[in-house]
Amino acid sequence: MHSPHDASAHPTRSEDLLYSDYRRTEELGTLRQVARALAAETRPERVLETLCALSMVQARAGGAAVASISGDSGVYTAGTGKAASLLGVSFPLAGTFTGRVAAEHRALAFDSSAARTPFFATVITSLGVGPVLLIPLLANQQLFGVLSLVRDVGHPPFDRADEERLWVMADLAALALWKARLLEEAQSADAAKTSLLAMLSHELRTPLTALEGYGELLEDEILGPLSPEQRDVVTRLRTVGRHLGSLIEDILTYASLEADRLTVRSAPVRLDEVVDSLHPFLEPLAREKGIEFILAVEPGLPVLHTDEDKLRQVLLNLCQNAIKFTETGGVTLRVSRGSPAPDGGSAVRFAVRDTGIGIATADLPRLFRPFSQLEDVNARRHRGTGLGLYIARRVATLLGGRIEVVSRPGDGSLFTLVLPAQP
Repeated sequence: MHSPHDASAHPTRSEDLLYSDYRRTEELGTLRQVARALAAETRPERVLETLCALSMVQARAGGAAVASISGDSGVYTAGTGKAASLLGVSFPLAGTFTGRVAAEHRALAFDSSAARTPFFATVITSLGVGPVLLIPLLANQQLFGVLSLVRDVGHPPFDRADEERLWVMADLAALALWKARLLEEAQSADAAKTSLLAMLSHELRTPLTALEGYGELLEDEILGPLSPEQRDVVTRLRTVGRHLGSLIEDILTYASLEADRLTVRSAPVRLDEVVDSLHPFLEPLAREKGIEFILAVEPGLPVLHTDEDKLRQVLLNLCQNAIKFTETGGVTLRVSRGSPAPDGGSAVRFAVRDTGIGIATADLPRLFRPFSQLEDVNARRHRGTGLGLYIARRVATLLGGRIEVVSRPGDGSLFTLVLPAQP
């Protein structure tokens, strides 16, 4: 039997090391969970709420709060436990421990009974608070606030291990806040860009409509007969005007899509009329490049119940894109009955085939990104907004359809819009 003083009755150094390793592994696992929880939040207020809840548990504290700093004052923007009542309370930083932590960017632990500042005397002490730990929220040299952790009167003070563990949590939260701020700034910039594009497009649409009207007067010889040369110039002007109009329409549609304001107004559509309406826009573009443009509509197609204007816009974008990248041969738009859908419903296929440069398989995923064009020698000669295919796919989805792509370099491309038809 071992005596009370036998060394084997006490933990060995090896056992101490094993226990230390176990505690370290447990803490790392906890911090990984904290990191995942904070990284999952994208709104600053949710990051702060999550930080307060998790840090209070990790610190075995009675409450946690975060004070946001603005100028020479602070305001509690998050709180839980005993500190929940501080939410919304503002205070001057001068002479406070929070102000000191914010200025010096270092942690501070103390007992509220030893604090003699007016703020602690009037607010903190009434909560029955004893030990306090304050930690700044810092990321990329920016201060996002001060985390406060409190324990009840009579509880042990915060030690060095508590401080180090909570520093890590504060750093993780500060990084999440920094990411959230960058996201907010990016979204704000996107909203401003979208608003500007919409405003400019509306302003351009009015004079362009007037130019289109004047061109129509000239082409119809309302103002007098035209010579063949004059008629050719007017035709070219009207072609350019239609192209500008389609660009403006794309920008307006993009702005509406980004703002989630694009609505679909469905009605029965006569497909032959929709396809015929494309000819004045597309045939001059093909003729100018010396290529063919062919329209073919299969007879006896089912009724299509959709938004006619948006259908026309998708087809224009697909056909214009095909003409743009076709130097020889031609472009064909063929409308036919599609294979039955899984639910038994019928479909209509609008297949745009070209004999252009084709697209590598690796480049296909980039086709439908906004403001994006594939880097190609021929592509650089035909710069556009880079919105056509992006808008086509987004609008096709709104119409309940999809766009399929088949292409290989040197063999041209086939873009097919598939829309459900009425049974």
